[in-house]
Amino acid sequence: MKLLNEEQSQAVTADEILQVTALLYFQEALLNEEYESCKELVDIAKNFGVSSSEINKVIAAYIRTIKAGGPNEANPKKNRLRLLKEDK
Repeated sequence: MKLLNEEQSQAVTADEILQVTALLYFQEALLNEEYESCKELVDIAKNFGVSSSEINKVIAAYIRTIKAGGPNEANPKKNRLRLLKEDK
């Protein structure tokens, strides 16, 4: 990893901000299971200069979340208090 001096680290371009924002919107759509929006968000991200590898990293992180038992429709977040009440 290349170390940057203070002046370089503060120099963030508008394009970089747009790229990160596009990726965040895409990630949020995945996490909210709004899959119908994903293609459009990927297209927008690519128009802002986001590479396919960066998009693949977001998808891979999402898949790891699902495999790790993250909350989703098939695997809802478990409320421990509710589970205790159901057991009684």
